[in-house]
Amino acid sequence: MKVGVFSDSHGNLITLKKALDQMGAVDVIIHLGDDVEDALYLRTLTNIPIHILKGNMDQFTEEGSPYLFTTIGGFKFFATHGHQYGVKNNLDQLYHAAREKNAEVIIFGHTHEAFIQDDGQILIMNPGSIGAPRRGDPESYGLITTYEDGDINGEIFPVWDQKQS
Repeated sequence: MKVGVFSDSHGNLITLKKALDQMGAVDVIIHLGDDVEDALYLRTLTNIPIHILKGNMDQFTEEGSPYLFTTIGGFKFFATHGHQYGVKNNLDQLYHAAREKNAEVIIFGHTHEAFIQDDGQILIMNPGSIGAPRRGDPESYGLITTYEDGDINGEIFPVWDQKQS
C-alpha cells in the first residue's frame, strides 16, 4: 500500500495539486493539518480516501480530528499535527504517546521542516510543508509504502515545477 502524506499547506492549493499529481497512484492520503480546507479541496480532485487532521490553525473548524490511530498495510499508524506534543522542542512526548498505542509509524507536521527516521522499530516522518517551508527547504510531501513481506519504506519528496521536468 502507498500512503501520501501532506502537512501545513496553508492555502497553497497550486502546490498541493502539483504534489498530488507528482506522487502518482496512492491508496490513501493523510493531511496532517494547517489547513483543513485544503484537505477538503483534495477530496474534490480524487476518490482516494483522505484522513484529515486538525492543526493549530484549524481550531475553529468542525472538520478533521486531532489525531489518527489506524492500521494501514498491516502497520499501526499514529498521526497528528504535532503542536499538542511539543514537536518544535523535541519528539519525546510524541514518541511516548505513539509507543503507548503500540504504533509502528508516527507522522506529524507543525514544524514545517522535513524529517524522517527509522530506528527499525518505529518509522517517524514529518513530510515538511507543502505550503510554507522553513530554512530554505522546498515544498515537500511524504510517501510511505508498506510491503506484503512486512517491510516499510518512507521517503520525502520536493515538489517540482512541471515546467522543469
